[in-house]
Amino acid sequence: MPHMALYKLKLLDEFEDRRDLWSFGHFENRLMDLWRGATRHDAKGIINTAHKEGRWPRTVKRYLLTNYKAFGNVSAELGQTFAEVLVSMTAQEKAEWGLQAQSAAAP
Repeated sequence: MPHMALYKLKLLDEFEDRRDLWSFGHFENRLMDLWRGATRHDAKGIINTAHKEGRWPRTVKRYLLTNYKAFGNVSAELGQTFAEVLVSMTAQEKAEWGLQAQSAAAP
């Protein structure tokens, strides 16, 4: 497993512990506060890495779902991660996020 920079670990830990109704935008803005050179694209890479490592599941799920809810889809670089998270969700979770139609299309 590759080493993840400390600011990324701090960011992921911070959002995993949050219990408010934060969105992907809050995550991206906080990333840019922690690392001035960061972009929204960097946030997507962090989310994908967190998912691949099997850590920070609440953060990964909430980032993806709030992103999907805002745009009606996720960008191509988040597609695989989103599909894997979607498959792991219960029917009730999908209904709460308005993903009923999406659940029928999932493998």
